[in-house]
Amino acid sequence: MRESLIILTVVAFWGSGSIADDAGVTSAQEPIVVQPSEEDDPVVIVLGEEQDDPLLIGPFELIDQNGETFSSEELAGHPWVASFIFTKCAGFCPTLVRDMKLEIADRVKDPEVRYVTITVDPEYDTPEKLKQYADVYGVDAEKWKFLTGDKDTIYRIVQHGFRLPVFEMEGEDRRPGFEVAHSLSLIHVGPDGRIIGKYDSRESGEVLSLRRVLNGQIETPEENLPIVGEPATDEDTSDQLTEVPSVQVQDALAMVDDRQLPDWAARLPTTNAMLNGLATVLLMLGFIAIKLGNVRVHKRMMLMAFGTSIAFLACYLTYHFALNHYTGTHGKSFEGTGAVRTAYYAILISHVLLAMAVPVLAIITIYRGLREQWDAHRRIARVTFPIWLYVSVTGVIIYGMLYHWPVAV
Repeated sequence: MRESLIILTVVAFWGSGSIADDAGVTSAQEPIVVQPSEEDDPVVIVLGEEQDDPLLIGPFELIDQNGETFSSEELAGHPWVASFIFTKCAGFCPTLVRDMKLEIADRVKDPEVRYVTITVDPEYDTPEKLKQYADVYGVDAEKWKFLTGDKDTIYRIVQHGFRLPVFEMEGEDRRPGFEVAHSLSLIHVGPDGRIIGKYDSRESGEVLSLRRVLNGQIETPEENLPIVGEPATDEDTSDQLTEVPSVQVQDALAMVDDRQLPDWAARLPTTNAMLNGLATVLLMLGFIAIKLGNVRVHKRMMLMAFGTSIAFLACYLTYHFALNHYTGTHGKSFEGTGAVRTAYYAILISHVLLAMAVPVLAIITIYRGLREQWDAHRRIARVTFPIWLYVSVTGVIIYGMLYHWPVAV
């Protein structure tokens, strides 16, 4: 069955070959079929003229977040890192910007390094919106420019300058927050305007490598070097362009990975939060019951709380297994910055550490209660109850902060 998604496959020099011939004569610029089709009018894109140096980013002029004209000439003599996002993005864009800020911009010691983030949705992303977006992350506006401009100009820069895919989603695949598919790569450009390396922003190891390269600690890793393939002739150009490896498509569609998660799995985080909330209620009811001397109700409430916590653990493990299986990721990153980020990780770390102790403590406490070892039961219950309650309550708080904290503009 023909998919409705239009896959924009742009010939990149990251292992997919060059278009210039051996004699140095520019190959004929013909429309490139980006989705094989038996129809008379297939989806195509026309590449611009080939440059003498395929790794050289051509000159461009856009508008920055302050509404001022920004020319690529301002980057001359500076090493810089390019990235691509849009402010309505409900995918990986916020994480990309956050990681660039915290892992690269804040930790690169070279004062000459500059950062350029280009919107792929310029019709919506005005300078004002980009400024609001940049302010959320507290970027240094002197060194980090968020750029917008004419859509055709931006697409030309992305496709023909950086040799990266970008296209608008259509039909059923277009939904709020997923209007544009684009590359999530971080492109390292040298002071001479030539591409030095390409890094996957989703991989923490590659982000670390980029930071070390910018700090002069290592050379560009071989796997991140731009690769220019063997020249192609006019006769085999079309085949080469329609058989580009799927890595380019995966890169362009990485931002919509969450859509691949089945509905039952996508609902599990909410289910987990509800189970934590239910465990909290049952624990409190059990506590009140024992204070009132009602041992029978206390026993039922605590056993139900234990069963609820077991159900939570099963759902939690199932969700993360499904997340890794269907999307290749291991969890959702917190998008908040500043003090709230510190608070989030303080809660998360304490929650995780104490959660590991709850099953052992709960089992011992319940065992002693069922065996009517009341003194031993009371002693350990005084430790188990507050830890168990804290873990249940913070589980709900973590869910709210992770999935509903208002960090995007």
